[in-house]
Amino acid sequence: MAATPFRAAFLLLLLLLTAMAAPPQPGDTAGTPPASPPRPGGLRWAAGGPQCGLRSVAVRVRELGLGYPSEETVLFRYCGGGCPAPPTNHGLALARLRPGGGPGGAGPCCRPSRYEDVAFLDEGQHWHQLHQLSAAACRCVG
Repeated sequence: MAATPFRAAFLLLLLLLTAMAAPPQPGDTAGTPPASPPRPGGLRWAAGGPQCGLRSVAVRVRELGLGYPSEETVLFRYCGGGCPAPPTNHGLALARLRPGGGPGGAGPCCRPSRYEDVAFLDEGQHWHQLHQLSAAACRCVG
């Protein structure tokens, strides 16, 4: 069954209210514009791309692979982007011993620091709420 404009608006409102209910944690990147990457002193982006932050994609619930028969479309949020990786003695020694870095030379990773629930209606007109499905904020870990 295709999503009606009313259901889509309701889900969007529910998603926004859920996101507003969770207090931000120190270091979260939700709602903050990406800053230009700090580069002095040899800092580099581990992923070579934009700063760590929330990304989103509209996806059908069925495509999530969680076993729910629904054509409802939800906004799935995830973390992506690079994290500053300051040089460490370990990293400098590893680079010297293994030209090209090799395994184990990865820097910090962009990971969710908070999650939010997502609700949807299945094909049998039953509501489901998936706890901690979408990222609500991101931070560099590691």
